[in-house]
Amino acid sequence: MKKSFTFIMQLLMLLILCKLGYYLSDHLQLPIPGNVIGMILLFILLQTRILKVEWIELTSGFLVKHLAFFFIPISISLMTMGWLFIKFGLPLALTLGVSLIFGFIVSAWTVQKLSHRGEVKKHDNAHYHL
Repeated sequence: MKKSFTFIMQLLMLLILCKLGYYLSDHLQLPIPGNVIGMILLFILLQTRILKVEWIELTSGFLVKHLAFFFIPISISLMTMGWLFIKFGLPLALTLGVSLIFGFIVSAWTVQKLSHRGEVKKHDNAHYHL
């Protein structure tokens, strides 16, 4: 019972952040979707430690674990939009290709920077233990 209540409270917290993102996007007339603004707000709150990971860990873990199920409605909707792919297929493919390559480059760069940072800390710790 306690776990269910915790799950619901964490889900409400995430939904409030999402709705706040939509509100800010609409009222400030930002060219960024509200759900993206909500994710940025969540990131800022987690980085500043105003929101602790433990406060959303149960629900976010569940949502990530079952993420594939959220794509089923989108996939079915896309099946009915074949005309869209015929008309805009090449620009869509180019956009997806460029964003895929950009995502790979940014991910690789981030992993290299973070792994290098971890090596520096290991060396610093080894120096102090001499």
